[in-house]
Amino acid sequence: MTIEIYDRIKDSEKLVLPGTRLAVTEEFIGGFGTYSEDNYVYSSVTGIVVIDLERHEISVLSKPKAAVIPKINDIVLGTVVNVSRQMTTVSVSYVNNRLIYPSYTMVIHISQLSKEYLDTADDAVCISDIVRAKVIDAKTIPLQGSLIGSQLGVVLASCSICGSSSDKIGRNKIKCSECSNIGQRKTTIDYGSGNLAFKT
Repeated sequence: MTIEIYDRIKDSEKLVLPGTRLAVTEEFIGGFGTYSEDNYVYSSVTGIVVIDLERHEISVLSKPKAAVIPKINDIVLGTVVNVSRQMTTVSVSYVNNRLIYPSYTMVIHISQLSKEYLDTADDAVCISDIVRAKVIDAKTIPLQGSLIGSQLGVVLASCSICGSSSDKIGRNKIKCSECSNIGQRKTTIDYGSGNLAFKT
C-alpha cells in the first residue's frame, strides 16, 4: 500500500516509512533511500527526508544518531515485539524523531495503553505494530512507557491474518486492505499518514 503524506513534502526532516509517496518525478529526482514508479518518487527505507532544492533531489536517510539516551517525557517510535495479557514490549528505534543505535527496550503496562478499560493488552496493540509512545520512567531497564494521548499509539499496523497493511475505519478500528479483516487497535490521530514524527 502506498502511504500518502498529508499534501506533499515541502520541508526536510520528516520521518517516513518505506512506501511513502514523496514527490512527482517531474519536480524531484529520487536520491538515496528512494525509488521511482509510475511518475512518483517513494521512500525505500524508514528515515528522515532530505530535500536538495538546488538539484531538485529528494532522499531518505536512515543513518542512526549515536549516544541518544531517553529521558522522561521523550517521544519514541518502535516496533511491538511481544504482547502478553498485561504487558507490551517495544523495540525502540527513534527518540524524539532521531534514529538511534543500539535500540532500547520499552515495556508498557496495560494500564498505560489506553484511557479505556482493556481486557488484555492485545486489545490495543499486536506484534509488529509500529507505535509512538512516551517515556514515563527512564531510570529503569527496560524503559517504562505510555500510549495515552491522541498522538500516541499505533501509527501503522499489519493485518493479524494475512499480514497486509490495514486502514483506519473508525475510532480504534482498522480494516485490512486485502482480506477485509477488522481489528482493534489504540491508534494515533494521524494513523496511516506516513508522517511518523511527533508534532509538538
